[in-house]
Formats: sequence, structure tokens, C-alpha cells
Amino acid sequence: MLISPKQSLGDYVHSLTIYDYLAFGWLALLLIVMFLLSIMMIKNRPRCAILLMFVTTLLIFVAPISIKLFLDKSVRKVVILDQNHTILNFSKSLIVTAKLENRGKIDLHKCYINSKVLKTPENFLKDILNYLKPIKKKTIILTEDLPQNQKKEFKVVFENFKYSENYDVIVKAECY
Repeated sequence: MLISPKQSLGDYVHSLTIYDYLAFGWLALLLIVMFLLSIMMIKNRPRCAILLMFVTTLLIFVAPISIKLFLDKSVRKVVILDQNHTILNFSKSLIVTAKLENRGKIDLHKCYINSKVLKTPENFLKDILNYLKPIKKKTIILTEDLPQNQKKEFKVVFENFKYSENYDVIVKAECY
């Protein structure tokens, strides 16, 4: 199942916390101050004003992504534990099991678990290509609440898995 960017963004917006509001409010205030400062400096120091306007424009695009990544690593931090994968020979299925632990500062209500089966890397460039074009990939959604410092088991099943060479399984989680 593929999750659309629209659905993921919608889930993110609907689950904003006080940390998100504070971070984005601080960013908006900083951008307004920098913009007004560059307008006030345009006559006396045009080069400095243009540089400040450039930095402001750059921050408009870079800062929201950086804020989300920072909050995902601190406030909404989740860790994948005890990852294990098994091939069922009779049904040609690959079963990936693991535990998801909430190590963040808030209770989580929805998690996207992204699993990819990749060819074993041979060199750096092939590793990048294998990551971009995995053998199989699947996303599951956990809608049960995950309180702070609690763990939840999950299972991802890949049907018709017929790959016989060496492979790696990568599991990542994004929770709100």
C-alpha cells in the first residue's frame, strides 16, 4: 500500500502539538523580523539588505523541513527493536516482525511503518540504486495509540516473495 504525500501531510497537520506550534511560530516571527529589517536597511546598506533577503527566502524553504526532522528525532522519536524476518517456504511469503518503541516526549496516535527489501549492497552506487528501486516495499499503518516509553509489536507480510539471493530488510517508522 502506497501512502500519498497528501495523506501524510494531512495526518501531520491534524496531529500538530504545542512543540510544532512553538517552533513554527518562532520561525514565522523570525522571518517577519528579518524581512522588515532588510526593508529598513535597503537605502543605507543595499548589499547587506539583499543578503538578508536571500537568507530569509532560503529559510522559508529549508526551515520547515528542518523543524519537522528535528521534532521527529526528539519529540516524536520512535525506535525499531527486535527486527526479525523469516521466509515461509510453503507460501513464498516474507514475514518481518519487530517492535516499535515510543521514546519521544508525547503519546503517539498513528504510525506509518515503511518496509523495504533491498539487494545486498556491492558498492556505494549500487547501494543507492538498490535503495531507490527495492525488490519489494510495503507500508502499513498502525492506528492504535502508542504511549510514551511503551512498545508495540507489528508484522509486515510480503506475499509472493521469490528472491533467492542475499537481501537486506530495512524498516522505518514515522509517527504522529
